[in-house]
Amino acid sequence: MEHEMKESLPKSWDKTKRVYEISYPNGKKEIWKNITARECLTKYENMDPFGNGLKLREIEGKELQLLKVMETGKNTSA
Repeated sequence: MEHEMKESLPKSWDKTKRVYEISYPNGKKEIWKNITARECLTKYENMDPFGNGLKLREIEGKELQLLKVMETGKNTSA
């Protein structure tokens, strides 16, 4: 994961809600939305990521904007 938890980071850093993607070895992907880095890491570690071959990454920037646009389109067409 790109972000490392360090004592020198401000407390507000961990309160920021983020979006993460979990990838399974079989190709399945799961999106976790509105979750802090600390909550994400706790949940991820409890899934035995190394034993299950899971990969974690934060969705940010243009990819995050695209995800939000796609969700907005789904909500208006339903």
